[in-house]
Amino acid sequence: MMRTKVIFNPKAHGGEAAGHLEQVKALLKAAGINFELSLTDREGDARKQAREAVERGFKVIVACGGDGVAGEVAGALVGSQAVFGMIPLGSGDDLAKSLNIGRNIAHAVSHIKQHRTRMMDAGVVNGWYYFNSLGIGLDGEVIIEKQKIRGLRDLKLYLLATVKALMRYQGQRISLDFGPGKVWVEALLVEIMNGRSVGGGYILTPEAQIDDGWLDLCIIHKLTWLEFFRHVPKTFKGKHTHLKQIVMGRTQKVVVESEHPMAVQVDGELWPKREKHYEVSILPKAVEAIVGDHAW
Repeated sequence: MMRTKVIFNPKAHGGEAAGHLEQVKALLKAAGINFELSLTDREGDARKQAREAVERGFKVIVACGGDGVAGEVAGALVGSQAVFGMIPLGSGDDLAKSLNIGRNIAHAVSHIKQHRTRMMDAGVVNGWYYFNSLGIGLDGEVIIEKQKIRGLRDLKLYLLATVKALMRYQGQRISLDFGPGKVWVEALLVEIMNGRSVGGGYILTPEAQIDDGWLDLCIIHKLTWLEFFRHVPKTFKGKHTHLKQIVMGRTQKVVVESEHPMAVQVDGELWPKREKHYEVSILPKAVEAIVGDHAW
């Protein structure tokens, strides 16, 4: 069995992940996986530990937590021969869904043992790797509100955070430059996806494939409250793509700019500061990743 490094974030899902630590250890041992486990304490720890694991010769490096720690670990593996794995313990776990791993811990461990892999693309924003989602505008504001909420989880958490964000943010004028020239839009949200869903259940780009060499776009124009409550439920099943308030597309490179700094989320984590300029591109087949049954 290949040497496996497990990087565990006990603070994932508001600290609930810590309660699964012994379960994860027991399942890995029962599966006969030769592993070493370490804990993270702060942002950046997972990236550092993953790089050290690559240098030490670990063949499989598993992120145990949410999309944030998964993005850190996967980003550290770009350019290496190490294989990325994931045990989802976050509040959204959208990357795990795109990899068809699901959210069941025992199933995730069994996928690691089976070692079925595919090459996964990486999005790149201002030199930073991401693997599931980049959300500009409303999405960043939602993460800010999400951090203030206690006692909710999964889709209910993101729905309440979305409503709270909409009470103070109604969108802004944003330009998108795909090469020939800029296109200006009054946008509530610009989502540039490698995966299919965000926020634990919003399937914003239902046709996205995580290994096709393309980024999928979902641009949502400003919505009234009535339009919001009428149309948002359609995103849970990816049935929103025909709406006149929404523009779908695909690209391999785009520059997004605005007159005012924009809040941004990257793989479920808040970008360190609001900026006016984001350069986004795709890096095909960046990381070999463990996938579930019938992935893609």
